Amino acid sequence: MSQNSALLRHLSATPFRQLDLDVHVATTGDDVLAIADKVKLAVAILDAEMPGISGYSAAQQLKQRMPECRVVLILGKRISSVQMRQVTEAGCDEILIAPMSVDELYDVVSLQLGLPRRGNEPFTVSVAEITSDGDVPLECRVTNLSVDGIRLVVPGPFGEDRRLRLTITPEGGDVPLSVKARVVWAQVRNRTQGQKTTVGASFEDVDEETRARLSRLTQWDILDEPNRIRVVVKGDITEASSFDDLAQHLVGRVDFDLAQVAYINSLGVREWIGFLRKANIQGYELHACSVPFTLQAAMIPSMVGRGTVVSFFAPYFCESCGHHADKLLQSAAVLAANNQPPVFQCPKCSGKMELDDLPERYLAFLEPEDIEDSSD
Repeated sequence: MSQNSALLRHLSATPFRQLDLDVHVATTGDDVLAIADKVKLAVAILDAEMPGISGYSAAQQLKQRMPECRVVLILGKRISSVQMRQVTEAGCDEILIAPMSVDELYDVVSLQLGLPRRGNEPFTVSVAEITSDGDVPLECRVTNLSVDGIRLVVPGPFGEDRRLRLTITPEGGDVPLSVKARVVWAQVRNRTQGQKTTVGASFEDVDEETRARLSRLTQWDILDEPNRIRVVVKGDITEASSFDDLAQHLVGRVDFDLAQVAYINSLGVREWIGFLRKANIQGYELHACSVPFTLQAAMIPSMVGRGTVVSFFAPYFCESCGHHADKLLQSAAVLAANNQPPVFQCPKCSGKMELDDLPERYLAFLEPEDIEDSSD
């Protein structure tokens, strides 16, 4: 990384200390390349404007020498069209606008390293059918787990009203959860490729403690931080979602991490907006908004409410080779470029990866006048 005092402070903060990173500091762009000759770098964080060769040039040469190294460029608050072209030519993987917070830097670094996001506690689910002869392990693939039930795919036929027992085991060493469920619907599919059945089962007799643990595993988790609370929202937001339990834990300022929101429907939009309006908090920011969440926010500004979108994922596409990828963008970077999203170099063919949507449509949530109009 480049010798930037703010970045060095961030890399000594708690989230980064847990990663056990080996940090190499470069003063100039030439130093970056000298380090790359000696060390296999996983991530390079470079100031765009560095002494000697620029960060743009250092990034370009680094990617040519070490394509697997992920490069993050740090730019200033004002970005010219020339700088945006340099970003594309540099072949960097992400850009950040200085100054940024520890969380913003961590979001980008953890994404580039392929690390699980904070609050995403891994767990495994095993399913057995409850029969008169005892529990019989069920071969299946779990496609969705919520606080109210489970959806899974079973090879062969499978009927309604059958009873299941789920064992949910967090990888962190917590005591496994055991939950009973009853199949409420079953739908046969993929007849041409061998019969499979998609099954939906509803949980039975869930006590308050178990429900609270299910909520934390599947719907939301709270990470206590020095100056504010960070809430990680997960899974689907639908009419079955309830944020009542979450609301009572929130005070002061809150950061919502929305990267793990996989789906949100119209009734889920209503639940989310109602939750934000009733939440007794001083203020909030929305971080790493997933594509499903951002699409809804672009159409319904009340999804953001009185908060601010700090960063969001956007779908990118390379016309040359057809490569798709979701890129994490800072709102500050887009606003600094007059609402023009950056263009990246495709990692597959070195072509151009551009936003796979109309900027004025996908980025509509950045328009403050739209948010004001939505509150009437």
